[in-house]
Amino acid sequence: MSHRLVMFDIDGTLLFPGTLARKLLDRAIEDNIGESPRLALEDVAGYTDPVIVGNALRRMGIKVDRIQNRVDAILENYLIELRKDFPKYTEPHLYDDGVSLADTCRKKGWGVALLSGNLREGARIKLERFGIWDDFAFGVFGDDAASRSDLLWLVPEMAWDALGEAYTHAHIIMVGDTPNDARIAVENGSRSLIVCRRPEWRSKIEAEQPTWLVDSLEETDKILEWMEDGL
Repeated sequence: MSHRLVMFDIDGTLLFPGTLARKLLDRAIEDNIGESPRLALEDVAGYTDPVIVGNALRRMGIKVDRIQNRVDAILENYLIELRKDFPKYTEPHLYDDGVSLADTCRKKGWGVALLSGNLREGARIKLERFGIWDDFAFGVFGDDAASRSDLLWLVPEMAWDALGEAYTHAHIIMVGDTPNDARIAVENGSRSLIVCRRPEWRSKIEAEQPTWLVDSLEETDKILEWMEDGL
């Protein structure tokens, strides 16, 4: 099979989300627990929303048997606030190189879908603001599995349901911007294209052995040539 299935991360890859979502998640935890976890970028980048909240609660000493119910309540509150505030928030913008690469992959006839740690509703809220939510064939999100690695593992089954195509992990390319995006590709026998939006992350990304590491996604012809090779 000559087709590829290209899975795009959202935050940091397709769009710059600003800090609102992280602040809202932090506030939802504080409203539930009574204190702020002071979530930093490193606490959220490359993780699913449920894992982010669960990790924060464990750090704050919440007993294991009480974590899941709190996670569910916190995320429900977070989505209410995100739905209300994100459409009018001024910081977010699309990364033109990421959107352009996705468009070019579609024109090649490849499958183009989403893989994100965002909850499905959170992803929809973010991408609908820019009118690109419906451009992707399907998505795998933070409410589909706990870890990002498990999200990628689910992709072939979900691709069959959505596209009627049988993709092996060797035909899947993960496009992301974090060390975790490179790691999950290695763990699942897939390839990865990682864009280094933050130079301070480069050494950590390199340590996870991405297939391709670039400073931008603008050189579309070269990137497509890479993606076409090797299978």
